[in-house]
Amino acid sequence: MSKVEKKKEPGVVTLVLVLAVISLVMAFLLGLVNKVTYPAIQENTQKKIESAMQLVLPTENYIDMEYTGDDPLVTAVYEAEGEGYVIQVAPSGFSGAIDMMVGITSDGTVSGIEIIAHAETSGLGANAEKPEWRAQFVGATDDVNVTKDGGTIESITGSTITSRAVCVGVNAARAVAASME
Repeated sequence: MSKVEKKKEPGVVTLVLVLAVISLVMAFLLGLVNKVTYPAIQENTQKKIESAMQLVLPTENYIDMEYTGDDPLVTAVYEAEGEGYVIQVAPSGFSGAIDMMVGITSDGTVSGIEIIAHAETSGLGANAEKPEWRAQFVGATDDVNVTKDGGTIESITGSTITSRAVCVGVNAARAVAASME
C-alpha cells in the first residue's frame, strides 16, 4: 500500500504577505509608468487646447486672462487679440465634466465650440463632438437651450443631458465674455 503525503497549506500570514508584495510591486510600476508618460500627456493636452482655440476663434495671439468671477464652470479665459474671447468651461454632462472651448466674438456672438475632453457614452453623448451638431451654436447671440426647454438647439438623440450641459457651458462662456468688456 502506498503512503499519501500530506502537503502543508500556506497560512493566512503567508498569503497576506504575498499579496502585499504583489500590490507594492504593481503600485511602483504604475507610478513609474505615470512618471514617464505624464509629460507627453500634458504636451498632447496643451496641443489640443491650442488647436481648439484656433478652431473656435482664430487669431495670431491669445492672452491668458485672470478670471476673477465666481462661476465654477469656467476653467480658463483667453483674450483673442482684437477678436473677442476664448473661454474654457467644464459643465457636468451625463458621465462627468465636458471640457470645452467656446469662442465669443467682440460683439457677443458665439463663433464656435470645440469639445476637448469628455467621458460621455460612445454613440450617444459622444456625438457632441460632431461638427454638424456643434454648428448649431455658431452665430448665437442670446442664451442657448435645447428645443425641449424652449430653445433652438436640437438635442442629440438619447443624450438630452449632454446637450443641456453643452448649452450650459456656452451660456456660461457668453456671460464671462460679457463681463470682460
